[in-house]
Amino acid sequence: MKTLGKYIKDEDLLKLSQLLNKRIWFIRSPFLGANLREKTYTAVYFQIPFFWKNEIDIEQSKNFEFRSEWNEDEETLLDYYNLEINIAEQEKFEGDFESIWEQSLQKGLNSSISFSEFIISEILILSREEIIDELTEIKHDEGLLLIDKDGEKILLSAEIKCTGQVEFINDLTVIENRIIELKIRKTLGNTV
Repeated sequence: MKTLGKYIKDEDLLKLSQLLNKRIWFIRSPFLGANLREKTYTAVYFQIPFFWKNEIDIEQSKNFEFRSEWNEDEETLLDYYNLEINIAEQEKFEGDFESIWEQSLQKGLNSSISFSEFIISEILILSREEIIDELTEIKHDEGLLLIDKDGEKILLSAEIKCTGQVEFINDLTVIENRIIELKIRKTLGNTV
């Protein structure tokens, strides 16, 4: 049987676990689409700065980068997605406010979504597993469900209506409807 798609690699899941117990409160992207009716935000990729204090109480941060690669099988013309994640050092901007703003714009991250502080206690890796016919199946990770200590949720997933885009959803009802066909493949963090 031909399998389309792939799961996030184990070494990338290890990187992803760096987000556990870290604080987030905004997401940046080069361009941002907002579907207010469906309560979703889309972009070609999201960069999420995450924060924590080190052992001597000094604020630290890194960036979590999330994107999706769209693929189409040449034989079957079926679409599938591969999630790409990365943890990168926080860029250091110097100078006055105007200079820092200009440097940020040059990086191309001129759109953002702000929300209440969110401390990530659990990350669910959500996958799509479908048997298409006797010859083909689709198996790929399609989303990350971030859960905080209070049960609030943020979904980062491949945008299945627009190739090469990812989506951000923080409305619980919309999240539940979006993930209904997905399976929890792996859980990182608090499993109690």
